[in-house]
Amino acid sequence: MTWEWSGAAGGASLLVTLLIALCFVRLGETIPLLRDRSDGRPIGGPGLAAGVLVGLGIGGADPFLLGGAGGIIILGALDDRLDLSPTIKLIGQGIAAAVALFGLNGISALSLAGGAIPLGPAGPVLTLLWVVGLTNAVNLIDGLDGLAVGVSIPPTLALLIIGASTGNASGIALGAVLLGGLLGFYPWNRFRARLLLGDTGAELIGYLLAVTSIRVLPADAFPLISAAFLFSFPLADTAFAIVRRAYHHRALFHGDRDHIHHRLKRTIGERKAVLALSLFSLVSAGIGLLLWSIGM
Repeated sequence: MTWEWSGAAGGASLLVTLLIALCFVRLGETIPLLRDRSDGRPIGGPGLAAGVLVGLGIGGADPFLLGGAGGIIILGALDDRLDLSPTIKLIGQGIAAAVALFGLNGISALSLAGGAIPLGPAGPVLTLLWVVGLTNAVNLIDGLDGLAVGVSIPPTLALLIIGASTGNASGIALGAVLLGGLLGFYPWNRFRARLLLGDTGAELIGYLLAVTSIRVLPADAFPLISAAFLFSFPLADTAFAIVRRAYHHRALFHGDRDHIHHRLKRTIGERKAVLALSLFSLVSAGIGLLLWSIGM
């Protein structure tokens, strides 16, 4: 895989996402089935999914990754329409993660302060938890216009830089495809969004971020601290939600409006909240990149 092919895959992902998202904008005005049931705006996640799949095909993605991504897309689309139970979603996400990981080297050891801690049989379990956890973490932060996309661009760029630094051709292609899809969808999803990501788009973003990180970062010495900084906001918001719901004796998957971004929106408004959190993600991803460069 050459830089030219990676660039072509990323460009195709951007262009296809942009054009199909435009179709969803137009169709959503006349076809109620395409609209979010509570918000009323069209769900354009399938447009992002189409762009990503085209990009993955051009980029030469292995069939396991394509199958896993396809499974996440189908699961998200069903959830957008049918509101699947948390149990069914977790099982589906676990299966999609397992399928993709057939084509990857799973996390076999963690790198902490320069030393590698072998995981043994726990490695595949941690790998699945990482993919499923990040898939849901990005979905949880998709509560403000443009937030999930804006927060996901910096870590994607950081992973691209790491892939380029290590000559990881498949990681570069995967990162380029995800970045192209994000940039292609952003014009329709930014503040006063004409399209929503829905579970289809948000879960796909989280899934691809997780898979890309495993493909780009060394699986035999996975830099946990660097990875935590790369995805600090979605991971922190998820941890905060778990603690908050446990404290109030609520079900783990009970939705609420007390996420970090909701609180920030009530304080400074939606547009400023999205900008602040996107900048936070940029700084945090930069720190994660720096920590990776010094072996942490």
